[in-house]
Amino acid sequence: MKYIITLTLALITAGAFAQSDSTTNPSDTTKAENTEIDFGNVKVIVKDKKKYKVTKDSTKKTISDDWDYEDEKSYPSVSFETSFGIGVAGFTQELSNQASLSVVEPVTSTASLDLDYGKCRNYMINGNFSIDFTKNVGLLTGIGFEFNRYVFRENLRVTPKDGHFISDSTTNFTSYKFKTNYIQLPLMLKLQSSNQNFKFAVGGTFSYNIGNKVKLEFSDADSDTKAVIKGNYNVAPIKLSLGARIAYKGIGLYFNYGLTEMNDKFIVQNSGRTNLMPFSAGITLGGL
Repeated sequence: MKYIITLTLALITAGAFAQSDSTTNPSDTTKAENTEIDFGNVKVIVKDKKKYKVTKDSTKKTISDDWDYEDEKSYPSVSFETSFGIGVAGFTQELSNQASLSVVEPVTSTASLDLDYGKCRNYMINGNFSIDFTKNVGLLTGIGFEFNRYVFRENLRVTPKDGHFISDSTTNFTSYKFKTNYIQLPLMLKLQSSNQNFKFAVGGTFSYNIGNKVKLEFSDADSDTKAVIKGNYNVAPIKLSLGARIAYKGIGLYFNYGLTEMNDKFIVQNSGRTNLMPFSAGITLGGL
């Protein structure tokens, strides 16, 4: 009975000490305030479960549900992140308005150029530098790589030197992939939420062609043949495109459309001079 009375008095005294302690120590903002009372073999610890919001001004203390730390960034600030993209690659065919009226040009491409979009792929590796002018507005730039794979519906060949698309009725290709590779530099206006979970960027991308090739496979009566043929394929060395990127918590979408032609010289078809305008769209992992 004596221990029960002693413990009850200790709890009442501890509650009074805890209230007094929480009001007389306004500058202690780094830990919860506890009171310990020792009665011989009995030790009573009264914990203050309130948590305090820590600010740069250590003389101010406000009660919050969780520990927090407000660190105001200085602007402009620079950050770096990597992201990976996978999607579909394609192009639109546009007739040139510069067709010659006096000279009839020979047809150089006899295939339709229609793509099998279910097999066409676009891959991107982005190294993004973000320059934030404010908490919500910034600039996105950096360096990245773009890899495109085009698969055609028609059985055709692409000539390595001139990039002519020629229908092939003699060789039945089991696989024919036309690939273009670029190194690219984006320059985009970036908008983001205050907590940086939501990000949006729109602007242009400068791309430089670093190689093109065809990977093909076919079979005949005697053997199975696989080959990789590298060449220029009439691909323009410079590509300018307009694009947009959007991301939420590291997962996003992207879309790019070429402002310049994919081909370096006109592709002459029965319908006239044709230009190929590339585009790509897909998802990103890791950010913009």
